[in-house]
Amino acid sequence: MSFIFSKEEIEKIDQTLKSRHQEFEGGWTWTLKSDDNSKPLVFTAYNDVDLGNSNGSLVSVQTRHGYYELHGINSLMYFEPDEIILIKYDETRLSCLIIGSACTCSLYSDISRELLHRDFSELHPAVLLAAMQLSITESLFD
Repeated sequence: MSFIFSKEEIEKIDQTLKSRHQEFEGGWTWTLKSDDNSKPLVFTAYNDVDLGNSNGSLVSVQTRHGYYELHGINSLMYFEPDEIILIKYDETRLSCLIIGSACTCSLYSDISRELLHRDFSELHPAVLLAAMQLSITESLFD
């Protein structure tokens, strides 16, 4: 399943991230600023990008700590009050980029979806945060 950034989605992203997008041919950019960050976070979304074996949506995020990309987005979730979760998943694996209005950015890559169904008290501490944070995305997979 392929995800398309629609006009409605772009407007909802504006509201959630508390930032107005700039549109350009083929995409949109948001520049997020926070009082406690000296460098802004720049988030860019694209539709219909040649991803090698197919076309799809792609997002990139430039932070003061690095540059992140997620290819082949197939879902988007809004996490109130001020975060968006961009999701790439298949039958067994999940990758997410979580962006917050306060210039926060988290990347979870190639996570086993099976972890989301486990008892958290039995998980290794190294995978606990990913399982807890990403369990909210489970409703998208049914």
